[in-house]
Amino acid sequence: MNLKTRSQAKSQRQASPKVNSKPAASQPKDDKSPRVSSATRERSAEIADTKAKRVRTGCLTCRERHLKCDEALGRCLNCRKSDRICRRGIRLNFIDIQTVAPPHTIARPHGAKVTFRDDSRFIASEYVGGSERYPPPQPESPIEERRHLQQDAFSYLDHDQLATLFQSVAHSIDPAAFDPSHAGAFIGGPEIWHSDEAHLLPGDELLPHGTSNFARKLAAKQFYPTPLSDPEQVLLLQAYVDEVGCWMDSLDSTRYFSQILPMHAIGEPVLLKAFMACGARHLSLVDPTFDNQKAAKYYDEATQDLMIAMHDPNRDSVLCTTAALILSIYEILAPQQTQSTNHIGGSRALIRECGWTARTPGLGSASFWISVGMELLSALHYKWTLSWNPDTWGVDMTMQNNTYQAHVASKTEEVWLHRAIYICAKVANFRITAQSFQSINGSVNYANELSDVYTEWSHYDSLCQQWHEHSPRTLKPLGHIPPWQTQPKSSFPRIWLPNRLATVSQLFYHTACLMLGKAHPLQADYHRTMQQVHAHDICGIVANTKDKGVINVSIRCLALAAECLDTEETQKEVLSIFDTLVKDTSWHAEPIQEELKQIWGVSHSHQETMDPSQLYSHQFGLDPSLLIPKGPEFPPGLSNPLLDVGDFSMDNHPYQEHYVAPHHLGLDPHLFS
Repeated sequence: MNLKTRSQAKSQRQASPKVNSKPAASQPKDDKSPRVSSATRERSAEIADTKAKRVRTGCLTCRERHLKCDEALGRCLNCRKSDRICRRGIRLNFIDIQTVAPPHTIARPHGAKVTFRDDSRFIASEYVGGSERYPPPQPESPIEERRHLQQDAFSYLDHDQLATLFQSVAHSIDPAAFDPSHAGAFIGGPEIWHSDEAHLLPGDELLPHGTSNFARKLAAKQFYPTPLSDPEQVLLLQAYVDEVGCWMDSLDSTRYFSQILPMHAIGEPVLLKAFMACGARHLSLVDPTFDNQKAAKYYDEATQDLMIAMHDPNRDSVLCTTAALILSIYEILAPQQTQSTNHIGGSRALIRECGWTARTPGLGSASFWISVGMELLSALHYKWTLSWNPDTWGVDMTMQNNTYQAHVASKTEEVWLHRAIYICAKVANFRITAQSFQSINGSVNYANELSDVYTEWSHYDSLCQQWHEHSPRTLKPLGHIPPWQTQPKSSFPRIWLPNRLATVSQLFYHTACLMLGKAHPLQADYHRTMQQVHAHDICGIVANTKDKGVINVSIRCLALAAECLDTEETQKEVLSIFDTLVKDTSWHAEPIQEELKQIWGVSHSHQETMDPSQLYSHQFGLDPSLLIPKGPEFPPGLSNPLLDVGDFSMDNHPYQEHYVAPHHLGLDPHLFS
């Protein structure tokens, strides 16, 4: 209603009593005049009511053209008629907001603070039907409760944290369909932040430079509500959990891959297919009648899903890394069938890309130790140099000072297990150096090099002694019966260890000591006795362990220890231990047994005349068909395949035709394409 219309209507109402107060005789006889005035007043009121309605939620296109918008959702009538883009803001009509993901995160000055408050619900409640457009709040959520208790929680975030948060939102949310009510899900109290790292929510610590919805689901324990109903899927997933996942978790007490991840796999197709591929592969190994094509089918489908995700810069890196690691286990179970895709190298490169080390909490640490643990076991057999330098793993080796353990008191045994793996890895690399030193005996600098090698050997021997002296009592045997007191009679001691972590820790410790005995540059006769003692202890541990979760570590350590046995009685007994160990499992001991028989035959027939360096090479049963690297960049021995493909920065990196750098790294997406 404009001012002129209101003024006319008011003057008419005020003039009406004066007209009626005159005598009837003085009024004109034309009875149509009052009716015209009444109709005019009614028409004026209708016009006023119509003009009072203004467009409140029209599109920005009509506003710029100064047209009245019919407020139709999707595309208004004016835009349809003129074939224009119907642009709208994010539930607000003040400015035109266009959200574009930046190519990289701009560095912010430290110490700057930004306060953000979400008043969109309050503003929407002022309009008819505005509140109904928002989903109802869920106060039962811990995150939502923190949002109600502390509205200004964003004041705890600095510019770097906000930039990471807004960038992750821009990657995953369509601005046209953005619902401001979910903005509160990103608000948390200061208690969830680490003092040294910019963690947004529990689970974000797995990606220091980005976020992962899958990691947040793990932290919040958001399981898929519906169980599996397909009998085949249930069978394969159960086979994976019972037979494969158990030994994948041999280095981690939390048991992510056998207990936690299967609960989340139902809602993640690529993860579920990878699990079922490993389960089907296990069943095909233990049951000849099982269709092996099912394992290849699930493996191909999981690989295809993973490659599609690897081409997306907005992918969930935690989910992709986990799936690639599981598919690498399939390749270990079926090495002759997976020549097209190298998930072993791909999972290692993804772990490096995520920045996971020994200090990463949760799933990151578990995945890291599976990757380096499987590589270490292969290095023990093939005499490979590890592609990932153990000094960069992040293992705290201050064994006499327990300041680091105070922060992880609940996982003290895991810390000492990781230290044993670190020592074993360092010794495995050192033995290659010792072998190369034996080949240059008589050189000009022999005395100086001998001193350096002996100094390094003494350092590793000291680390083994410190580990044995200071490791917790829970990682040491509860029973140790000498061989002459065992029943039935055995050539090896009966060693009883109470749990999985203790078993694996002792196996790696004795293996490191065994390799030190082999690699000693001097006093070979004395350290041959050292080899025998630790070899017998390894055989005694494996022979009295019934846990299938340590079978992968047991087989490799037992094979290395069996090479040192020099009597026919002990050799026959260790062969029977192999048969018992792999019974009713997907592991096969025949190749290892045949290899050991060849090693024992060589050592008996050439013990007096063979050169020590040649004998050392024969004891590992090297495959002559494998290429030996040439050049100063690699040490003597076999080349570790991960040396060339374990990082996406390398020229021959995995997933060549599919890999695109993720946005959270701040790299050019086409850099490695």
